[in-house]
Amino acid sequence: SRDKLKLYLLEGDVMLEAGRHQEAFDIYDRALLDMPDESNLLYARALSAEKINRLDILESDLRLILSNEPNNVQALNALGYTLADKTERYEEALRYIKRALALEPKDAAVVDSMGWVQYRMGNHKEALTYLKNAMAIIGDVEIAAHFGEVLWVTNNKEEAINVWDQALKQSPNNKMILDVMRRFGL
Repeated sequence: SRDKLKLYLLEGDVMLEAGRHQEAFDIYDRALLDMPDESNLLYARALSAEKINRLDILESDLRLILSNEPNNVQALNALGYTLADKTERYEEALRYIKRALALEPKDAAVVDSMGWVQYRMGNHKEALTYLKNAMAIIGDVEIAAHFGEVLWVTNNKEEAINVWDQALKQSPNNKMILDVMRRFGL
């Protein structure tokens, strides 16, 4: 039932928010025994799998969603982004992100993913264009982390610092921003 599904998702979400990724994963895992192939649960388990470094499960869950719903933008984007971020399977990542972008050209998360895969492939100019656009759609902290990183490596260091500072005003002590700044010795 929808109510049962909502409860599973809520329970898992609470664990994720608390940083209890394995427990969130276990909740979705149990829920999927009860409701196999439920795409919301598969997507939630995929995201929690990424947090516990189980990319194999992330990949199989997202592929299962896509076998049932080939135009699921969230699944296309999550799979493309994760492959670009955590592996060197850039061409494959690009294919998923291109499909997501064709379906949702104004979705900030998808535009960000396209920027990120371009960056990982060494196409810095294209990366900056996409990330700048993603920032314009929604000045999200994760996008700011990516945009700042590409600015930094393309020698726009002052601009990078501005982007990160703005993001920290929006979300003080944000781990993603602080991690990227630390990586560049700031």
